[in-house]
Amino acid sequence: MKILQVRAIEGANFFSYRSVIRGIIDISKWQGKTTKELGDFNKRLIKCLPTLAKHTCSRGREGGFIERLEEGTFPGHVLEHVAIELLTLAGEKTRYGKTRLLDEKRSEYEVIYQYECQEAALEAFYLAGEVLNQLFHGLVPEGKPLIDKLRNIRLKNLPGPSTKSILDACERRGIPVQRLGSGSLYQLGYGRFLRRIQAAVTNCTSSIGVDIAGDKQLTRKILSESGIPVPQGIEVYSEEEILRNFRHMKKSIVVKPCRGNQGKGVSLNLIRESDVLTAFRLAEVYDSKIIIEEYVKGNNYRVLVVGGKVVAAAKRIPPTVIGDGKSTIKELAEKENNHPHRGDGHENYLSRILLDSVVVMDLHRQGLSLSSVPSRGEKIMLRQSANLSTGSTATDVTSILHPDNRELAVYAAKIIGLDIAGVDLIVEDISKSYKDQDGKVIEVNAAPGLRMHLLPSFGQCRDIGEEIVKVLFPQGNGRIPVISVTGTNGKTTTVRLISNILQKQNLTVGMTSTEGIYINNQLLCKGDLSGPHSAQVVLRHPEVQVAVLETARGGILRAGLGYNYADVAIVTNVTEDHLGQYGIEDIEDLTKVKSLVAEAVQKHSYVVLNAEDTNVAGMSKRTKGRIIYFSTKLQNRKVCEHLAIGGTAVVVDKGRILICIGADSSFVCHLSRIPLTWGGKAQHNVQNVLAAVAGCFALGYSASQIRKAICGYGQQASDNLGRLEYYELGSIKVILDYGHNPSGIKETIKTLKQLKHRRLIGCVGLPGDRNDSTVQNLAREAAQGFDKIYIKEDKDLRGRQPGEIAKMIYDEAFKEGKKPEELKIVLGEEQAFLEALMEAGDNDIIVIFYEKAEPLRKMIADRFWFNMKEACGYNISLEV
Repeated sequence: MKILQVRAIEGANFFSYRSVIRGIIDISKWQGKTTKELGDFNKRLIKCLPTLAKHTCSRGREGGFIERLEEGTFPGHVLEHVAIELLTLAGEKTRYGKTRLLDEKRSEYEVIYQYECQEAALEAFYLAGEVLNQLFHGLVPEGKPLIDKLRNIRLKNLPGPSTKSILDACERRGIPVQRLGSGSLYQLGYGRFLRRIQAAVTNCTSSIGVDIAGDKQLTRKILSESGIPVPQGIEVYSEEEILRNFRHMKKSIVVKPCRGNQGKGVSLNLIRESDVLTAFRLAEVYDSKIIIEEYVKGNNYRVLVVGGKVVAAAKRIPPTVIGDGKSTIKELAEKENNHPHRGDGHENYLSRILLDSVVVMDLHRQGLSLSSVPSRGEKIMLRQSANLSTGSTATDVTSILHPDNRELAVYAAKIIGLDIAGVDLIVEDISKSYKDQDGKVIEVNAAPGLRMHLLPSFGQCRDIGEEIVKVLFPQGNGRIPVISVTGTNGKTTTVRLISNILQKQNLTVGMTSTEGIYINNQLLCKGDLSGPHSAQVVLRHPEVQVAVLETARGGILRAGLGYNYADVAIVTNVTEDHLGQYGIEDIEDLTKVKSLVAEAVQKHSYVVLNAEDTNVAGMSKRTKGRIIYFSTKLQNRKVCEHLAIGGTAVVVDKGRILICIGADSSFVCHLSRIPLTWGGKAQHNVQNVLAAVAGCFALGYSASQIRKAICGYGQQASDNLGRLEYYELGSIKVILDYGHNPSGIKETIKTLKQLKHRRLIGCVGLPGDRNDSTVQNLAREAAQGFDKIYIKEDKDLRGRQPGEIAKMIYDEAFKEGKKPEELKIVLGEEQAFLEALMEAGDNDIIVIFYEKAEPLRKMIADRFWFNMKEACGYNISLEV
């Protein structure tokens, strides 16, 4: 078995509403054999992963997969189940998988399954492939090492309890979340509302505040100068210096690195010079600058401040073991470390007890060692510092926190300049004022751990994630309106129209399209950028107030949508294009792809559908959004039925655009006021206008607001470049258009035939990745519509041989009745255009369906006198 490709698709996609892994495998070496034809293959597979016996598969009952194995199934199907089971045993909750044949000739299969942890799920695909290859060669793979590997990958990459509490709170509020990079940095929300978090650090956290908190000596100095009680202390850099200061202080001391965290290198309550020197050497591992400060007696409390408010407080208890009369201290600690709430680092609610040199020293001071055996019931404190990262536990004390202590913590956080801070306070009793018991603040921590508050060992759990999200998003769900436009044709024109209307409402609009990414009218990135990654660029832009996204088929299939749901989903049409790619073989498959945009909505969302396209109109049954139909005919049956039940539609009646709700209607404007529609002659652009009007109405804009914004659109050539882009070269009219499928060419021809002309001359071609049927259909449309055809070829052949597509178009057009003198193959696009221009005479119309428009525009500007009709737009030469 050979793995050809594997990729993760995040969010809603063609296969599932949840994230999936999509892989393609080549099983040609299996020579068409199924599992029942491979000897004891099934027996060895179950020996490797016995729990596969519980898989229901398509039978819907436990043992169903075993039945499929015995009946004989193909290895792609087995790989799916093996990958899912490996992930399940590693801790994933994977409920969906699917395998299908992609290419029978090449024995290629597509394997799909859902995932939680992307890194583990990708690795599972390769591990499952290894399992099958070993089974194929008669071996029995060992499953446990594979499961352990995946479990470790999950632990490394999934968010820990602190981060997860914030992400869970976002999910409850409907705030979109996206992981940035491979670490623990997350984006919350979209556009102008977006925030970022990394554990308990937010994009609102002061960098200076973090730097101050990271320097314990500077923190103490600033707190002290602000009137906050702190222990006396000083920085030292050598053993001689620390001993000199220790002798001068004449009291128990604390030694710790100036820049350290998680209790690393901290030693408490030191009274002997030998212990002070040992502590100095331990601290020196973490920083060359060491702090010696007075030891403050009392209990160690952590007070958590979020957004200027105390949200939790906990008493921290140093790691302790209780003797059983037979186990050593080391064994007792290892037993405690097996508690299900303990884990490595911050992966769980409690950290494993760290048996480091500080523990060895603290035990030595008690006359003990790791090999000592405490008597039954004897409590042994392993270290005096009480940091959860080294194994301490916590008791919630939020409800008994004295108001003075609360105010002190808030003040300390403000002085350091932190929006989220863990203030460490030493007092005997947190329910009494620090003023009455000589309490002191010993540290203020940036990025404080939340685990002790989320699930304390004793006391009430506190939903800290919710508190942080409340500060980041005081109201709302952090989203900007998202308008997603899909369809075979008209997507780019529609998103341009919507962007234009919304900009005139004084909004900052982020738009993606096949021409590039725009922030208002400023081009951010140029290219065919109508996929999910482009959508994310817009949704990450901090100034964008509304996102208008062209959502193409290819992006959906390769990588999903790029957003969680649309507030307005628009489907313009579904016609023949890109068939034979990614397993999409017919219009039914293509409709399913486009339908995802209509399905990925909420109940409050609007779904705008073309009532004149039966494939599109049928999507109303697959969406939970509120439907708005559009049609160039008020009498459209689907529209009439919808209006009869009080529904909404945008229609044309006697040249007037109307927004209809039930029996009521609002006038938008006359088609003659919108040059883009060529006075209503360009019916495909009329449909695009209706879709855009419906989309903006769905966002809450009135007919009058839309009228003011849309009237005059298309008067400037720059309004809709590349779509019926119109020039006059003397008495010759030239049209540049991006039509790249049979339907697109048909609509353009239909529009141009309404103009006064002598001949229609077409320069046509098609990308090489279109299947033969699509090429032939395009050739027939061209043959029926053009008087003369120049057949060109894209520079990017996309897997075809040079001249292959052009010859197919020529042969089909010839079959359709075109004479040889009416057909000419000129493979180069610019050369074909030049020859068409030289061939054209008075009153001829040339239309070139381009691959690259800029060279053609330059040819027009450089070689010919021309006059771009900007003053009066497209209405100038539209006489019938």
